[in-house]
Amino acid sequence: MFIIIYNKHMHKFNPADHKRLDSEERHKLMPPEALVNEIEKTAYEYFKKENAVAFADIGCGSGFFSIPLAKRAQNFKDKKFIMFALDISEEMLGVFNGNLKKAHDIDLAESGSCMIKCVKCEEFFIPLEDSSVNILLLANVFHEIAGKSDYLKEIKRVLKDGGTFFILDWKKEDPHPVFGPPQAERVSTEEAEKAVEESGFKDIKILPLYSSSFTLVSKK
Repeated sequence: MFIIIYNKHMHKFNPADHKRLDSEERHKLMPPEALVNEIEKTAYEYFKKENAVAFADIGCGSGFFSIPLAKRAQNFKDKKFIMFALDISEEMLGVFNGNLKKAHDIDLAESGSCMIKCVKCEEFFIPLEDSSVNILLLANVFHEIAGKSDYLKEIKRVLKDGGTFFILDWKKEDPHPVFGPPQAERVSTEEAEKAVEESGFKDIKILPLYSSSFTLVSKK
């Protein structure tokens, strides 16, 4: 059985604080459009060869990144964009669905360009099939995982060959953090890059999107 061990003493986000996820403060610090632009460009690359592209947001939370991305799906004309929104918290999936219903410019019809599937995941595995996802996002979750190498293997399992992995997290090297977990529980850009490289990902790049967070993009 594939098991990921989490540190019980590690800071983990409390779903009761979900309003902070969509706060004006966070939008100023981490405007989602910057990362969404990169994911959209990546999706277009896959659409050159495929009519359907699958995207997974692990730890989707309130939909801070996924909902703006779903709005972009209307640009994928005559294509199908399949989005898996995953979270270990039923409460957060409820918040995601509530925000989705309030959002505009998302065609959720069966014949529409965007198909969104909310999935309750566990802490020890990602409930998606092998090689089922073109693009995977792990945003502000990596610092919470104690068994990082095992978790990265699980991410590789669900990614298709040539799939793209985005990892975004709070910088440990940020001298004055104003949002996110305590500095002692963060991961440095160098540590994250090393973990991704040692797990067999290739073409690793650092995207300069946010001053308070690092963004790594790599390929399976």
